[in-house]
Amino acid sequence: MDEKLCSLNFILFSRPMPLSIYDSEQYLFEIAQSFIRSRVVFTSLELQIFDLFSQSNHGLTCAQVAEQLSLHYVQNESRCLQDVLDCLKSMKFLEYEKEKFTYKLTDFARNLLLPNRQLLSNIDRDFYDKMPQLNELVLNNSIKDSIHLIMLLRIKQLVDLTAYSNVSIDSFDENVDVMVIWRQDGCLKEKIKQAYDILPSSKASLLILIIPNDEDDEVTLALNILLNMTTTSKEAENPKEFYSTKFFKKIGFQSIERLKSTDGIQLLLAYK
Repeated sequence: MDEKLCSLNFILFSRPMPLSIYDSEQYLFEIAQSFIRSRVVFTSLELQIFDLFSQSNHGLTCAQVAEQLSLHYVQNESRCLQDVLDCLKSMKFLEYEKEKFTYKLTDFARNLLLPNRQLLSNIDRDFYDKMPQLNELVLNNSIKDSIHLIMLLRIKQLVDLTAYSNVSIDSFDENVDVMVIWRQDGCLKEKIKQAYDILPSSKASLLILIIPNDEDDEVTLALNILLNMTTTSKEAENPKEFYSTKFFKKIGFQSIERLKSTDGIQLLLAYK
């Protein structure tokens, strides 16, 4: 028995531990290909495929989906729609019943995707639709302006700014009704007070504070690195009280809201 235990211990502890997904090529290619998955989801939302399936409890064939949504599909000839449905199946949004050749929504899609489909559509509209402009943004603007425009696109994923006319990022202009404070330079308290004094009281105005999130907001961290390469900034940690509702109320803001996007950006909205 002791020999068997020793042998088992040798097998368990002498064998190299398996690598995590972050140490593998799989993770690299998942990052590179993630836009393909999201594009399939966004296109399906735009074509109202999920809405159609939400109205069916018994499932639909590919031909039925094509007919009801007026999409092109010829069995055994045109696989485009079939491929989209199969992609959704592989991502666990749809399940497939071989005997009936039908697809239907999974619980995951019904319970999580459907309630959030408007938010996903907003991400597609405000971010992905503008991605072809990214090269133009970078080429035709300074690095600082380009990064600010990218950050603004990310903010618009969460916040509807259509009711406002002028937005500034990390600058205190008198003719704006939305101010975004991102790079705080250890002077957050003074910046918040200055923003409150400048924002107009005669109409709706908003202060947006980007809350540091070093754990999972990789995009903001990367953009901040780029800015640090071109501008001088002494980043300093601010007391947590400066991110509290109590602090903003004390200054005079009427209501406070916290939001977090799926890609990690955290915002504090303070309405004057």
